[in-house]
Amino acid sequence: MKFTLLSIALTTILFASAQQGNNFSMWFKNNLQHNAAAVGTNDNDMRLFTNFRYQYFSVTEKPFQTISASVEGKILGSQMRKNYFGLGASFINDVSGDGRYMVNQFTVPISYHIFFDDENSISIGVSPGLYQRSLGGSNLTWESQWNGYYFNQQQNPVGIGNTSASNFDLGAGIFYKFENSDKNKVYLGFSANHILEPKIDFNVQDNMFIRYVGQFGMNHRFYNSDFGISPQAIAVFQGPNRNIIFGTNFDYYLQDASKRTSFYTPTVFSFGIYHRVQDAIVLNFQYSFKGMTVAASYDSNINTMLPASRSVGGFEVAIIYDLMLNRKGRFIY
Repeated sequence: MKFTLLSIALTTILFASAQQGNNFSMWFKNNLQHNAAAVGTNDNDMRLFTNFRYQYFSVTEKPFQTISASVEGKILGSQMRKNYFGLGASFINDVSGDGRYMVNQFTVPISYHIFFDDENSISIGVSPGLYQRSLGGSNLTWESQWNGYYFNQQQNPVGIGNTSASNFDLGAGIFYKFENSDKNKVYLGFSANHILEPKIDFNVQDNMFIRYVGQFGMNHRFYNSDFGISPQAIAVFQGPNRNIIFGTNFDYYLQDASKRTSFYTPTVFSFGIYHRVQDAIVLNFQYSFKGMTVAASYDSNINTMLPASRSVGGFEVAIIYDLMLNRKGRFIY
């Protein structure tokens, strides 16, 4: 009850229908998975990212599992200006249900960043890739397989079996960033994914809907204080489905960055609370130290699955490793 009241106090009431696609709770730690133009927008030369999500383990014997990994960096910087290219690679694997319905997505986002001045920049990007999905129909049981004693899975229904479909995929986006100091940063992004609406049918015609994503985020540290806030929001629309989540992290700076030692970024502990509209309350915890960030989040359901899930939604962990390569000795950042 306390979490629900706090959510109402922090957020505006919005409405959402069923969701489609991967559903990460810490999307803001890896914006390139949603927007090709976001690759290379971090304050470092290279970033390695991986996370794992495990959800609905109180509802089914085969919980939904999602794994993602990515790498990104800045390349071909201009000698005359601050402009540069960003290049990355991203992989997502999602498995759900007894039928082992699996989605694999691999993209290679590339972006170009244009600086208007020392504080404002804009980037555009595209992300060609491959979208593949499969169904392990042989893992399912059907009424026709019941022989009076057990399900004979050697006897598969006609037309149901292991099947797979894949196709070329393409996304594009635009990303704006304002940064007047390491204590005040704002970003806005918009992207369209599955632009070509790839055909991914098994035995009936089924094309992907275009997936539209809007993003907002900021980091602000209060003047002469060890505290800061990092509000974040994302809105995803895909056909009749939508997913809207927003909230904020509260940051406590344990140690400031140093220009003379290997502490090139501050040591920060962060706690966040978010609301996924008509679906869940999300809590997260993060700890950052010398380029390494370890983060974990937990979703508590407030949707129609509440009687079955008993408010146990999803658990997610993420590890981020940032590198600064253009300093002597390749100091970790």
